[in-house]
Amino acid sequence: MTTPPPSPPLPLDDASAGAVVDAMMPLVGIAMAPEWRETVIASVKATAAAAKLVLDFPLDDTVEPAPVFRA
Repeated sequence: MTTPPPSPPLPLDDASAGAVVDAMMPLVGIAMAPEWRETVIASVKATAAAAKLVLDFPLDDTVEPAPVFRA
């Protein structure tokens, strides 16, 4: 089993979120107008903050997913 790469420290600062945006743009193949950059960076930062809430939630090693999910 391989070890996953380390995650960036959360929450992301503007420079780190900008680096994520810069790295992803060539991969997704979508052109981004320069005036969208700050909004995209804000979105990446908000998504990282939401992910931090999930990743930081403590779960015991014995916790298993529910067998049935109902809305």
